[in-house]
Amino acid sequence: MFICVLAYRLLSTLQFKFHEVNRKENTWEQAFDLLQKLGRVERTEVIFGKEVKTLYLNATKSINDKLKKIGMKDLLNEEIRLNML
Repeated sequence: MFICVLAYRLLSTLQFKFHEVNRKENTWEQAFDLLQKLGRVERTEVIFGKEVKTLYLNATKSINDKLKKIGMKDLLNEEIRLNML
């Protein structure tokens, strides 16, 4: 039950964000479409010595445009950090 409620809250939040940006289009379809496309994105980490780089694979321009539209443009940013182990 918890997972279903959590999933619905995520979906309704995405729908609300799309509704804030564009009130005329079908925001539920946009939210479903974005979630379906995000399901194909994979996060991976590549280690180069002490440097760890986080990459997001299959992140298309369409996904990045929609994330930018709802104010979440930094969600799939690649990052580099140092591994101090």
